Amino acid sequence: MVTYCLIGGKSNDLSLNKIEKNIIKLSKKDNPLILFCPFAKEDINKSIFRFHELMKDVSNNIIDLTFENINQFDELLNKKDILYIAGGTCDLLVSIFKKYQLDKILKKYINSDKIYAGDSAGAMLFTKIAMGDKYVYSNNNHNYNYKMVECLGLLNITICPHYNNEDLIIYNDEIKKYDLEAFGIEENSCLVIENNMFYSIKEFKNVSVYYFDKINHILSDVKENKKYEICSIRS
Repeated sequence: MVTYCLIGGKSNDLSLNKIEKNIIKLSKKDNPLILFCPFAKEDINKSIFRFHELMKDVSNNIIDLTFENINQFDELLNKKDILYIAGGTCDLLVSIFKKYQLDKILKKYINSDKIYAGDSAGAMLFTKIAMGDKYVYSNNNHNYNYKMVECLGLLNITICPHYNNEDLIIYNDEIKKYDLEAFGIEENSCLVIENNMFYSIKEFKNVSVYYFDKINHILSDVKENKKYEICSIRS
């Protein structure tokens, strides 16, 4: 089964790559092949440059997905061990994956031993619905800066990246509308879903991944050195 690594957001300090180093270890290969997808940002060249800077002391075995080779996505993904999808705007990312039918190719490999990793919008992409993209809107005379985004649904969960942002407290109420397992993922932390287990990877001790029980909506911190079992997390 695919292992998912859902990152809550990366800081501007590109020397912080503990999460990426652990993703490499999860592949169980010395020099795994990485396919990088930058489509959540309109300036994909900037996204590519940033990722290569982040990975320069981690791995140089990277192929970048661009609009020039997008029609080779199936062939490229088949040969790679890790797919890493960068952050940006999830609506844009979802629309591109559906337009080019990349979503169908993702589903083709869900029973493989590949790793699907994503940062922010890239993490949201794999879930059923997630809170992210900044669109100012009003509801009951209150102004909000984020909205729930319908994603590809490879995982039957909802997440909120950048959960350390105070504006995202509204996620705690939004999740009550959905019969889904829910996670709040702070920046510089990562939710790992491996088979029917989940756990966290953290750049620092003071960042967190939170799990919300879908019945009682009780929030609990997902420990870095502990694996938790869950059966309904995959679609």
